[in-house]
Amino acid sequence: MDIDIEQCRENDKIKELISVSGLPIKYIKILLRLADAIYLNAINYNVKIEDGGVSLLLVSSKGEKSFGMFTTSALTNVLYRIREVEKKHEDIKTKCILHDDILEIQLKFS
Repeated sequence: MDIDIEQCRENDKIKELISVSGLPIKYIKILLRLADAIYLNAINYNVKIEDGGVSLLLVSSKGEKSFGMFTTSALTNVLYRIREVEKKHEDIKTKCILHDDILEIQLKFS
């Protein structure tokens, strides 16, 4: 997977991508809150929007020069937020996949 680490540090650009994604407003609001949670927990990330869902690509904790290096508390906080979203919204299903040191969190909307 080819990821530009500098782009993963630009929260405003990622949030703009989410805002103009064409997804229903409900999902845009949820994704924007998740983007803020990821950013506030100092994780470099990116977003990939696909038909029927979104992938959050968690790259590393901020300050880390290598992919796949996360602080435990930051990653735990983000995964807890994603778990809460899935519990509150029955129409959102999540799945975590590890790709070459990048944690991909897929959110599928039904």
